[in-house]
Amino acid sequence: MRAKTTPTDKKEKKKVDARLRCRGWKATHDCDSDGERLPELDLPCGKPVPFNQSGYCELEDKDTGQVYHAVRRGCNSVREDARFRCLDAAEFVKFPIGAKEVANKALSLAPLPGRGQDGIVMVVYPRLLASAYATVRTLREVLGCQLPIELWYRPDEMISMRNGLEPLKTLAGSAGGVTFHEITDARAFGYGTKVYAIHHSSFERVLFLDADNVPVRDPSFLFQSEEFVETGAVFWPDFWHPDNTIFNIHRQSLVWQLLDLPFQDSFEQESGQLLIDRRRHTVPMEVLSFYAFHRPNLFDKFKLAHGDKDLFRFAWLHQNASFHMIHAPPAVAGRVIDGSFCGMTMVQHDAQGDVLFMHRNSRKLTGVRTQQVEDVRTEAQAQAKETLEAEASTVETPDEYPDEMIWTHLLSFNSSAPRADYVIETYNADPQFPKEQHCYGQLHIGSNPNFYAEEIAGLSFAGLETDLRRLPRRQRSWRLMLRMLRRKEVMLSMLQRVHINYQHMDINSIHIVDYPTLSMYDTASPREGVRYLVRDDRCKWMDRKLPMISRNHLDSQSILCLRRGGGWWT
Repeated sequence: MRAKTTPTDKKEKKKVDARLRCRGWKATHDCDSDGERLPELDLPCGKPVPFNQSGYCELEDKDTGQVYHAVRRGCNSVREDARFRCLDAAEFVKFPIGAKEVANKALSLAPLPGRGQDGIVMVVYPRLLASAYATVRTLREVLGCQLPIELWYRPDEMISMRNGLEPLKTLAGSAGGVTFHEITDARAFGYGTKVYAIHHSSFERVLFLDADNVPVRDPSFLFQSEEFVETGAVFWPDFWHPDNTIFNIHRQSLVWQLLDLPFQDSFEQESGQLLIDRRRHTVPMEVLSFYAFHRPNLFDKFKLAHGDKDLFRFAWLHQNASFHMIHAPPAVAGRVIDGSFCGMTMVQHDAQGDVLFMHRNSRKLTGVRTQQVEDVRTEAQAQAKETLEAEASTVETPDEYPDEMIWTHLLSFNSSAPRADYVIETYNADPQFPKEQHCYGQLHIGSNPNFYAEEIAGLSFAGLETDLRRLPRRQRSWRLMLRMLRRKEVMLSMLQRVHINYQHMDINSIHIVDYPTLSMYDTASPREGVRYLVRDDRCKWMDRKLPMISRNHLDSQSILCLRRGGGWWT
């Protein structure tokens, strides 16, 4: 559908270009932005608005004096951890206008270059090297999939991994049809790498797979499926929907106002697998890039969406473009110990409702034996500085493969039950499972009649996990990578103790130069005189004084660094 600039859009563009002036937050009654005014709760433009307060930002056109109400909110329009000020309202107003301009411009673009080829695209980074190896090897050697595969990566993320890609390159040499591509755009980091890789792929029709997501059978048939041929895009649902969401995407969510879209009463999207005809969907792809790379990132700043996962359906909805959303909600694969179930793998289906993808999004493959993982965790907690070359002791698993088995049962939703009864719980199953392990599903199988369980041993893909775990034992670099990442996690938790939000950091982009100790940070909060380093979108380091930097200007993929007493924290 062609995006058009209506007279209303032009009027909106004019008032934004006229430089709107903020007049503050205007609070209202009864969780209704149109409700009775509560002037005693009004706030100046620079004050954060409580997450559970209804109202709107009042903006004035400095040229005409006309007053507008923007960012109209109810009591549950944003998440509890969202930080919003009316100073940001003008950016909010400009965002949907910018998206329409991008769509209009894309309509005049030349057709995408391409060879008319189908292929698989994946993004790899240090934590997923073992997973990528397992997925590529399984596709070629176990499933017999001959689709060409592109592996995309950021060179700067691999700097700390000496020869980190060598196992994959060796595998590519024997498997054939696997190529490596660098992500060179400084804006494409974190979740943005997925959008970049799909956008710049040489394939006309792309099956994107997260590196820790493996099909249970050759996925080549998807390109000839009726759903894909008719629509040119197939998406898969997430665990969450408006009746049960951890991301606050429901009828009252502020995200619909940002997108200038009506509420969509459907499952949220899970982007661990995507099937897209790039040539057919040129315009949605351009809108998607705008959503992913626009700065400031309003989805992240206001906690309106998580990463890239919903941006694809948002972009397609923006253009009223055709896509097929798989009807079967995700199942959960996990392990049962002493009657307690811990789901650690999201299971997706094909259009006929048969299992197709196993996404280990809660328990990654490491290529390292379980005891070594525990040793690394213990050592990292004991000291934040140690030699990366130290060897970990080896304890063999019963079948001599790295990583323990985590698939014993499959928990599925009864298709005859209403969507409102599809409730995936998040929980900790201690003591049967480690305290830090996030579990999904139902703690006690059989406790919810809307779900049913099957033993994976009796299913057609019962041997798949053993195939995945059959990783080369010689990969010492994976052990070193795990040790390094564990230390980074410990240091980020130490940052939290000095009141710095470590969630603003992307652990995969951190490079350790030196290891400071907690005693170096003797203040409970940042103060003037402490020097900060922030890596900008051009990947250059800027040294600035604290008053020039606001932590609120850092999105979830930025790196915040502290330097005190000659020490660096990167």
